[in-house]
Amino acid sequence: MQSLQFLIDEISIGRKIHISILDLSGILDTPATKINFKNVVHATHYCDVAKSTPEGYSACLRCKMLANNKATQGKKTFGGHCVYGLYEVAVPVMEGNNVAAIVYVGHAVIDKDTTVEKIKKICKFTLVDHKKLIRELDKCEHLDDPDVLYRIGELVADYIIWAYERTPKIKHDLHWLVYLMKRHADEILQTDITLSEFAETYQKNEKYIGRLFKREMGMSYSEYARERRLEAARTMIVDSNEKIIDIALECGFNNVPYFNREFNKKYGLSPTAYRAKNQDKER
Repeated sequence: MQSLQFLIDEISIGRKIHISILDLSGILDTPATKINFKNVVHATHYCDVAKSTPEGYSACLRCKMLANNKATQGKKTFGGHCVYGLYEVAVPVMEGNNVAAIVYVGHAVIDKDTTVEKIKKICKFTLVDHKKLIRELDKCEHLDDPDVLYRIGELVADYIIWAYERTPKIKHDLHWLVYLMKRHADEILQTDITLSEFAETYQKNEKYIGRLFKREMGMSYSEYARERRLEAARTMIVDSNEKIIDIALECGFNNVPYFNREFNKKYGLSPTAYRAKNQDKER
């Protein structure tokens, strides 16, 4: 049996589309259905530019939550333009009468004029550089109609069910949702995803997932995410000559005095002193 990741990779050859799958049940937590993190995240570089301001991030998040809710409540495939003008298709993966996951196929431009108009309109409110976003359109998939996106989404959704039903289930050390949250904290350092955003994305109770994460990881999600960002910052401080302020921002610390305090608390030195001490050791 070929894996779900193999199918996604084969479909994506020669295309600029992006396929992502939102797991709502643990259906991707098997050897055959496990996928790379780039296909877990409902985002591309275009999205990163769109989320480069707090207002832009909020607009993208609201758009994504509306799509998630429509898919889980309507239980039917649909497509349309995101708030920043790219076309995307959402396909609910049905396990009985429940939506076990949502397959998103997007990063596409169907009508460039429509997309550019939407970009200019939303950027007036989010203060994102609309010219930079328009330049990013060259890296997107350009299609005359979205039919191929629907076919790809339905193929991937059908394959998920087919593979899941034929894969022996294995017991993992972590609950599937804790594993997903951990992957986000490990992989995405620049964006501070909150517990409430996780709860809304995965349509779970915030207190429940908070308790679940702490029980299995021995610390809260926010504590774990902060530890991962501090570890990444420490490595960059020793291994690079980047400015401390740039490292702080790259690791998700928008408040530099806060970063300095947390770093000092964990490592016993300020970032500048830590760099001086450890780079001297290497000489």
